[in-house]
Amino acid sequence: MISKKTFIVASSIAFLTAGAAFAAGGGKWKNHFEEADTNGDGQITQQEIANAQATKFSQTDLNNDGTISLTEMQEAITKHITERTKRKFGKLDTDNSGGITAEEFNSKINKMIKHLDDNNDGIITRDEMPKNKWHRG
Repeated sequence: MISKKTFIVASSIAFLTAGAAFAAGGGKWKNHFEEADTNGDGQITQQEIANAQATKFSQTDLNNDGTISLTEMQEAITKHITERTKRKFGKLDTDNSGGITAEEFNSKINKMIKHLDDNNDGIITRDEMPKNKWHRG
């Protein structure tokens, strides 16, 4: 039987990972859904959630002692951030030069501004900003 503390830590890791992925873009949620839906039936059951949590926990509990230390948590978060940064860098470095030019950098920001500018007047008002913590679109 998994302890309450172990369950809370594992759930937190799963939540943080999924939350970061969701914040990075709604389309990425689909990948997480498909990963959790191990039998491919279009539903995520409680058992599939428990399996995903156990997998995330074991991936973070590097020394397999049944607990996640601060160091292990830091390593897991660092790994996640490093992987995410590499993906983001790759998306910005559109010419695959190994560097991001001002044009490449600003392109992403300009796309975001265009997305927020509902009336296409070149100005973003407070009313055009997202109303909740989840990204628009």
